[in-house]
Amino acid sequence: MASRGRSSLSARGRAKRSGGSARKPTSAGIAPIYKRLPHGPHRLERNEVVLHQRARIYGAMIEAVAQHGYERTSVKQVIGLAGVSRRSFYEQFANKEECFLATFDLVVRREIKLFRKIYLAADGPLEHRVQVVFERYANSAKDDRNAAVLIVLEAPSAGPDGVTRQRRATRGVEQLLAHAFAESPGSKPLPAAIIRGIAGGLQGAASTFLRDGENDRDVDLAQEMLNWTLLFQTSAAERMNERLSARLSVRMREISSTYGPGLTGAEAPNRDERTRLLQGILRLVTREDYRALSAPQIADEANLPVDTFCEMFSSKEDCFLQALDMIGDQLLAIVADPELVAGDWPRAVRRVLAELMRYLADHPLQTRTLAQEAFFAGPEALERTIELSHGIATLLTEGAPAPVRASLTVDAIAGAIWHTIRCQVAAGRIQLLAALSDHLTYIVLAPFIGADAAAEIVIEDCAREHSLLGNDAPHKEEPPISAG
Repeated sequence: MASRGRSSLSARGRAKRSGGSARKPTSAGIAPIYKRLPHGPHRLERNEVVLHQRARIYGAMIEAVAQHGYERTSVKQVIGLAGVSRRSFYEQFANKEECFLATFDLVVRREIKLFRKIYLAADGPLEHRVQVVFERYANSAKDDRNAAVLIVLEAPSAGPDGVTRQRRATRGVEQLLAHAFAESPGSKPLPAAIIRGIAGGLQGAASTFLRDGENDRDVDLAQEMLNWTLLFQTSAAERMNERLSARLSVRMREISSTYGPGLTGAEAPNRDERTRLLQGILRLVTREDYRALSAPQIADEANLPVDTFCEMFSSKEDCFLQALDMIGDQLLAIVADPELVAGDWPRAVRRVLAELMRYLADHPLQTRTLAQEAFFAGPEALERTIELSHGIATLLTEGAPAPVRASLTVDAIAGAIWHTIRCQVAAGRIQLLAALSDHLTYIVLAPFIGADAAAEIVIEDCAREHSLLGNDAPHKEEPPISAG
């Protein structure tokens, strides 16, 4: 079964191997992209000079990151493009990361404010009001692609603060979507976890669009995002919410009784030396700064001599990448299920997603590494997690009864799954992933069989399981699912 997973993943990986954004080689001489202020006396006050310099530095950070990626961007490149001195830079920012985060905040505040204004000013049904927002986003991604690359693709590379800011920005999208669905005539509010998945899907589609760059000139991003969002309207939303809430309540009680407060589960010990080293680096990256790790630390964590580490791995980077591959192989073995391409595809999706989410819930160390720590371990680690997410989405959907017309649907499904996982990791509720598999099932099924049919499958199966547990009373109130 795992061979089918490897094949799909590697094919997708070759298509995505370009990485986060287009990289250009660093040039020895950096020409400024902004006109410098004149030397000597001028009419500008000191605060005006600082604001002028700061605006140029923001613009230079956007350009530098678009050219080189966050990891390879240096302060030297930024000040060269901005046409300011190193002293002027450090008078305003402590380091590259602080400058990057300030640039992120500036762009996101501007765009979110504009999106809300456009949405509130639009009249008519949900479709029209959401469409004008997506058209604005698509135009921004086209006209100011470099800023979009910084926000969507490069923010996670800036460390935990970058991930937190990106998640906060996505939460703003979730709030807008929840408001839109709740206000739409004849539409029922969707469960919060499904709204989160829709927002994650939008992020996944936008990420692919920006990552592919010039290769996707024919893609109408606004229409793709609109089509994805409208897929999930269903008259069965209220009944689905009740059933999913009931199952979620049961699962939360199970977690409380199984793990107890504060416990997160543990990886099974292993006597194989290579696996012990791989598990060792996974434990370390969740406690320490990856960049500061060393081979002796990893060997000590695995209780093995450093010589053993050196015999098996060329570097800590090699060890970490192999650890990611180990996790990926285990997840792909679950998803490479032959029933997904034969028989009852919708219920096979539900069963496989339940198994996948249960595995992630039971292996918090692996889940946290994929959803969080891999972002901070360099471009190659990030690329492998992207490949894995698309490999999983491809395997889940390749047996669907009919292909969808939207070219970014698989990318959106990958984004929905991964965003859900990341939010639970950030909230410290990894074990709850097992209870969210039905929310994800609905998101995977709806583009292929329709929202109503997808909702009925989830409702019927949840009701059957709930009845077997001897508790038929539906829970009207859905426990909050933290977005982190």
